[in-house]
Amino acid sequence: MKYFALLLMSIGLLASCSSPAVQPSYEENKKMFIDALQTEDGKKAIRTLLTDPQFKDLLVLDSEQVKTSVEQTMLSKEAEDFWKKVYSDPKFSETMAKSMVKQQEELMKALMKDPTYLKDLETFFGSAEMKKELSKVLESSDMRKEMQKVVEETIQSPLLQSKWQKLVEEAGGKTEKSGGGGASSSEEDKKKQEAK
Repeated sequence: MKYFALLLMSIGLLASCSSPAVQPSYEENKKMFIDALQTEDGKKAIRTLLTDPQFKDLLVLDSEQVKTSVEQTMLSKEAEDFWKKVYSDPKFSETMAKSMVKQQEELMKALMKDPTYLKDLETFFGSAEMKKELSKVLESSDMRKEMQKVVEETIQSPLLQSKWQKLVEEAGGKTEKSGGGGASSSEEDKKKQEAK
């Protein structure tokens, strides 16, 4: 009986050695790997790896190398052609402009607090050439039409109509007070003339 069991084991070993090993597919490997990572041991191994100083050194990129790579990529002829093509699309330009509104607002606020920038702005608008150009623009018929349109819209604005009305009423009340005696005397003169 012992010999029979030994013979069966030998046949089993020979059969397993002779048959080719079946390799798991990519999907099976991927599933096993993900399952292994989600276990406590897998998470612990990742945490250990991330705290390892040698591994951290591998992750840190040389800033000078990155800078050089970016400059070479962004300033190349291919990149220039690419950005020209991309910005020629109105939809992309609009999306980019909308995405940068907040940054532009913050930049303008910061610049308005910067004394050097304000001084440069004053110098620019105070130059004789700029004054000449501005006067041309302001005196143009198109600009006058636009200003007239803005004034009309402002006057007709529902937000300002109540203020206009209040100002008119206040102005009317002041004239009545200042010329009140004169108005009543002229009415009395009319009544006297009618009585005659």
